[in-house]
Amino acid sequence: MNTVYEERTLPRPLPVGKAGFRTSGWWGMLALIGAEASLFAYMLFSYFYLQSLSTQPWPPSGLPPLRYAAPGTVALLISAGTMWWSRRSIMLGKPPQLTIGLVVTLLLGVLYVILQFLDWRAEPFLPSSDAHGSLFYIITAAHVLHAIAGVLILIAMAVWNALGHISAQRYVAITVAAMYWYFLVLVWIAIFITLYLLPYISPH
Repeated sequence: MNTVYEERTLPRPLPVGKAGFRTSGWWGMLALIGAEASLFAYMLFSYFYLQSLSTQPWPPSGLPPLRYAAPGTVALLISAGTMWWSRRSIMLGKPPQLTIGLVVTLLLGVLYVILQFLDWRAEPFLPSSDAHGSLFYIITAAHVLHAIAGVLILIAMAVWNALGHISAQRYVAITVAAMYWYFLVLVWIAIFITLYLLPYISPH
């Protein structure tokens, strides 16, 4: 009798996050994305502003190579699809597929970070070379830091899923993580077009 009573009163781990769609976490991530989007918009505006003032060819120290940035961009674009598949899987009540999708997404994120470090080594300019070099490294480094944070979030989501905290009825944490990851991908597309493609298309 005592054994049955003890089993019934054993504490169980609380679920992670509230049930529902637009929870406090959803609004909090939306606010964070708005603030970070403003930061990147300001940095890109600064880049275009300095370019408009330059009397030299732009970029002054040479065109940025694409051999690492292009595959890094492809990796992030694919990761957006795997992140969508991850969220879709848990909505359908398939935790194993969620884990697979999260792991693939974070591996693609790690690949992007590695390729970005290789890209910095291949650039024909340094942060101290000129205004273009300074902004180039500041903008790309800011995005890499956000990508590393995104990878850590995905690791946390995979652990929570393994512990059984995420289900088809309670998956707002995955939704919030997906919002952040989609934001990373969209920002990188803007950065890639601005810093890597436009110098080839319309050299100044």
